[in-house]
Amino acid sequence: MNKYILMIAASLMVVGCEGEAGKAGADGVNGVDGELGADGSDGAAGANGNDGNDGNDGSNGDDGADGNNGNDGVDGSDGTDGSDGADGADGADGADAGDFTFRTDAPGDYTRVDRFGMPAVATAVITSKDLYNDSDPADDAAGDFVGEITANVDFLHTALDDDLGGLGLTPCATVDCVNTTAPLVVPDTQFLDITQPRGFPNGRDLTDPVIDITLALVLLDLNTHPLDFFATLPLNPPANDKAFMASFPWLAPPH
Repeated sequence: MNKYILMIAASLMVVGCEGEAGKAGADGVNGVDGELGADGSDGAAGANGNDGNDGNDGSNGDDGADGNNGNDGVDGSDGTDGSDGADGADGADGADAGDFTFRTDAPGDYTRVDRFGMPAVATAVITSKDLYNDSDPADDAAGDFVGEITANVDFLHTALDDDLGGLGLTPCATVDCVNTTAPLVVPDTQFLDITQPRGFPNGRDLTDPVIDITLALVLLDLNTHPLDFFATLPLNPPANDKAFMASFPWLAPPH
């Protein structure tokens, strides 16, 4: 019940009982609590506290001392100079063509004194040497000297075959030796097949052991022994006693 209505009712009761002192009325019921007041305003913000004192700086460490400079490296010793190579011997001067007076005779005015297409042929297997030296390769091809060549090769085998056998070598039969050497000495010329490796009997270098190779052709069975068998021993001097020149005229000076 509203508290105001209770107060009006209490007043009316008091007026109606005025003749006799009435009894004290009972305590009225506590009125309803009034509504909560509105929230008060926020209090003002408190003042900022004082800044704290700065901490003491730590002591700085002393700087380390600078390191000593490194010692300079020791210079290496200079290498010993190599000895100068020995100077090669100077080659002999070639003959000056201006020192010669060349003959201008017709070829027919000259007389051939030797044929030397293949070495040692005229020396070893030709009997009529003057006739042979005066002849031409066409005479060889005609068979003019085949008989002499065959007879002299046979003579060599008669004289040497026992000695060759005693040395453990196999001689060739005369007919086989003649057949092997005939293409080289009949006709007696020096030939060169440029499609084949050069070297005696295909051409002739100054250093070729021509006599040792010729002896193998005339004396040995080449099915058993190599053509350079005597050259590898060698039977003859293995080199000229004075070195050949490296340029024309190639041959060493007379000595």
